[in-house]
Amino acid sequence: MSYPLPQAQPQQANGPPCRMLRTKTAFGFIEDDEAPWYDNGSTTAVYWCLGTMETAGLDDQYCHPTTCRPGRLCYQDELE
Repeated sequence: MSYPLPQAQPQQANGPPCRMLRTKTAFGFIEDDEAPWYDNGSTTAVYWCLGTMETAGLDDQYCHPTTCRPGRLCYQDELE
């Protein structure tokens, strides 16, 4: 199965990405680090969706902090 490339979106978006987005860097942090895990700019991080457990979300688009944002069909906001 081939997946389409993500659409270019601004790097700086307000708030966190979809709550279903994960990467290994999301499970650890440095206490003095002001940047959240999804803004770290890593070029080697691998992202996946908890809904599919794959690198593509429920809409068959690649998972990434810049693309898993409000407006995407499968986006889920933070739990309140």
